[in-house]
Amino acid sequence: MARSRSSGRKLALTLCVLAALGGGAWLWSSGLIGGRAHTANAQTPAGRAAVAVTVATAVRDSAPVRFEAIGAVEPMVTVTIRGRVASRVEQVKFEDGAEVKEGDVLFVLDAREIDAQILQAQATLSKDKAQLEKTLRDVERYTGLASRNAVSQVQVDDSKTTAEMQKATVQQDEANLQALQVQRTYYEIKAPVSGRVGIAQARPGSVIRADDTLATIRQIKPIYIAFGVPERYLSDLRANMGQAQVQFRLQGSGTIISGGKVAALDNTIDIQTGTLMVRALFPNADERLWPGTLGDVTVTLRMEPNVVVIPNEAVQIGQNGSFVFVVEKGVAHVRPVTVERTVDGRAVIVAGLTGNEVVVTQGQLALRDGSRVDIKGETKAPSAGS
Repeated sequence: MARSRSSGRKLALTLCVLAALGGGAWLWSSGLIGGRAHTANAQTPAGRAAVAVTVATAVRDSAPVRFEAIGAVEPMVTVTIRGRVASRVEQVKFEDGAEVKEGDVLFVLDAREIDAQILQAQATLSKDKAQLEKTLRDVERYTGLASRNAVSQVQVDDSKTTAEMQKATVQQDEANLQALQVQRTYYEIKAPVSGRVGIAQARPGSVIRADDTLATIRQIKPIYIAFGVPERYLSDLRANMGQAQVQFRLQGSGTIISGGKVAALDNTIDIQTGTLMVRALFPNADERLWPGTLGDVTVTLRMEPNVVVIPNEAVQIGQNGSFVFVVEKGVAHVRPVTVERTVDGRAVIVAGLTGNEVVVTQGQLALRDGSRVDIKGETKAPSAGS
C-alpha cells in the first residue's frame, strides 16, 4: 500500500515537470520571449529616437586676455595739514568737505606777535645798514689821508676791519628778518595740493599747538584703484602696461567705470598671497570714485588673435576632464578638449578643436557617445569684448 502511494507521488511530480517544460515551449513558440528580446533591442543607442539639441560652431576669433580682482579706491595724494606754530585760530576759510585748489588759504592764525618781531628786525637792519654806510665813508676818508701821509696805515686798516664787521652785522640782520618772514607764512596755512578737504579739526577762537592736526586733503582727480594681481600674470602685465585697459564696477551696482590705465607696480610680491599690488589711474573727472570704495576690477591685457572659441555652455566636465559633444552627420561624439580660459561667455580652446566643428550647447544630459541628434537651433556665441 505504501509502495503504491510512493509511485503515485513520483508520477504526479513527473507530470508537473513535463507541464512546466511544455509551457515554456509554448511560450517560446508563441513569441512572447522573442517579443521581450525585440523590445530590449529597440533600446540600444542605434535604435533610440534622435535627441533634440541646440548647437554652435567653433570659430577662430580674437579673444581678450584678462583677469579680475577686488580693488579699493585710494587717493593719489593724502596730505595732513598740521600747525607749525602755537597760536590762536582767527579764521577757517573753507567749508567742510569742500574742493580746494593748491595755494588756497585754509586757516588764518593770530600773527600780531610775529608781525611785531618782523618790524623790530627791519628796524635793526636799517640801523646797521646806516652804520655800514658810515664805516665805508671812514674807509674812503682814511685812505685819502693816508695817501698824503696825514694818517697812519694802521688807522686805514682799522677802518677797513670795522667796515667788514659791519657788513657781517647787516648780513646777520637780513638773515634774521628772512627767518621771521618765513615763520610769518606759518600763520596763513595754505593748501599744498588740490583735492577734497575733510572736516576741520580747529575752529575760530581755538588755540592750537605746533604739530596739531587741522585738516586732511585728499587728491581724487585723478585717483588710484589698488588691487592685487596673481603672480602668473606679472610678465604679461609688465609687457602690456601701456595698452592694458582697466574697468571698475562699483559693488552693489551695475555701474562700470572705464578709462583706467595701469600706473604703478609694487616692488615685491606678497609671499603670503602670491599677489602683486598694482595701482591703476582713473581720471575721475565726475568724482564717481570715492576713496575707500570697494569694487570689482577687470584688467584686459591684450587681444589674442586666431584662437578657437566656443560658447561656454558647450563645455562639459567629466571624470577625465573637459569635453564637448561634436555633431558629425547627425551623430554626437565625445571630444576631449583643453580650455585655457573663459572670457565674455566664451571658452578659449587650445586642444581638441581646430575650428568649424559643430558642438552641442543644450541637451547634453540626454546624450551619450554615438547618440543621434535632431538640431533644433543654433547658439550665437558672444562677440569679443561683449
